[in-house]
Amino acid sequence: MIAMGIGAPTGGSATKMIHRFVRAGLLAIGLAAAPSVQGHDSGPEFIESFDTTLDIQEDGAMAVTHVIDVHPHGNEIRRGLFFELPDDVGPLSGFVATLGDDPIDLKFDGGAVVVAASEPLAIQETHRFVLRYRAESPWWQTSSGAARLSWTPVTDQFELAWRDAELRIEWQEAEEPPQWPVGGMVDGNAWTRSLRGPVYGEQADGTVGRVELQAKASSIGPQALRSYGTDWPWRVSLAVGLMGLIGFLHTAWRTVGRDPDPGVVSARDTAPDGLSPAATRFVDHMGFDETTFATALVSLRTRRAIELTVEDENERLLLEKRRDSSVELPPGERAMLQALFDGETRVELAPGDRRAMHAMSALKKKLGEEHRGRHFVANAVQRAWGLALGLMLVGLAIVAIVVQARDALTPDPWVIGLGVVSVVTGIVAPLVYFELFKAPTRAGAEAKRQIAGLKHYFEEDRSPVTEARHFLALLPYAVALDREAAWRDRFKGEDESGLDAESAEVLAWYREFHRRYEQIGAIVPVIAGISATSAANGAVGASGASAGGV
Repeated sequence: MIAMGIGAPTGGSATKMIHRFVRAGLLAIGLAAAPSVQGHDSGPEFIESFDTTLDIQEDGAMAVTHVIDVHPHGNEIRRGLFFELPDDVGPLSGFVATLGDDPIDLKFDGGAVVVAASEPLAIQETHRFVLRYRAESPWWQTSSGAARLSWTPVTDQFELAWRDAELRIEWQEAEEPPQWPVGGMVDGNAWTRSLRGPVYGEQADGTVGRVELQAKASSIGPQALRSYGTDWPWRVSLAVGLMGLIGFLHTAWRTVGRDPDPGVVSARDTAPDGLSPAATRFVDHMGFDETTFATALVSLRTRRAIELTVEDENERLLLEKRRDSSVELPPGERAMLQALFDGETRVELAPGDRRAMHAMSALKKKLGEEHRGRHFVANAVQRAWGLALGLMLVGLAIVAIVVQARDALTPDPWVIGLGVVSVVTGIVAPLVYFELFKAPTRAGAEAKRQIAGLKHYFEEDRSPVTEARHFLALLPYAVALDREAAWRDRFKGEDESGLDAESAEVLAWYREFHRRYEQIGAIVPVIAGISATSAANGAVGASGASAGGV
């Protein structure tokens, strides 16, 4: 909360704040044009003075008094001020405020107090607000046994200009004075520091910064001392929750989610048995992503079922269905092709096009029907339990943190630390194991062994590939397994004898695509952008945002 002027009453909330950067810019211009000593009827609006007295009582409690003089112009300052109350001196109570000699009602907005009249103040006149309250337990007991008190001056919050400020700390006369803050003046049992604010320009003193006192704990009443406590029930609960979650996830993963040892993997120069390029990636990752969709598009192009072009700086895809294509397609690609064109022969996939989402859904559904359960299992029960236990731990941790935060006298920092760790772990760990729980079946293990052999062939075997037909047959699989660059580098293209016209056309298309975009994988970001924009457009009506001023 930033100190600023208050307008008309708003039912306990401060009025709508002008954007801080606009205000700061206007203030800077005004200050630059203002003389070092401002008149009351010209120049920027500012607070005349903001004086604070911290009176340390005999029992160690602290009485706080703010004396605030304002000279409103009716712009920023109309009814008064609001500012954030200190949060490092324990619970506050006994709030009393006056305007001149008349009491005024205070309002509180979160951690801020609104010190304002019920009606707009008369302009071009000085008005004095006085705010008093008490901090019953402002001292922290340190590990060395001493007592420490910290105070952050209110003037550090100001965006509104101010002229003068004073911070005064008064100590009880019967006790030995504390270790006073650096700077300021000591007069008997009092410490004072005066400051000149921004309206003095280059002669301004700036702000005080955090002020700290240290005193003997024996001179402070026990009720005024706060100390870090030890809340063993919460410590044990969070520790058990953390160990229980991690123990369950890891044990369940070792039981149902560990992939079997593939054994010896030999290079394989043929496609995995019974798997299309898109199915190969789906089985290898045990899931669907944008590259799976891109792989299916590349497979359709190499089979000459479609024409594929990237245009407008990679922001859209142009697809054209070839009417003369009679090639037999895998079920997933066939379902995707039908969803893409839906009776048309030419489509354009651009950000926001729902057609791409429908085609992805059709491909994902068909691949799932073919391979989920046959080649891998998701272990949905273990996944659900992991997410549920994670949410339970997060809920427990949030309650623990809130309980400790509300304990202003003896919070347990270990509970707060364990709570933060528990929140992070309760969210991240189940999501990590959500993927790890997926495991191949016996048939899937064999398929993944063949896929590993094909990867080995793409990566490790550096012998030149001269047969164009073989290169084109495995090109979609190289895209599916993120090995396109390695596969392309091995192709020398020397043996094109006997290559039919259709294959020659596909090879010429790929060479032109590579010349323009380096690799076919360049369409993956386009697809990702299309799907992300489509998903966002689909969610527009489902949720809304609220915003407003006070």
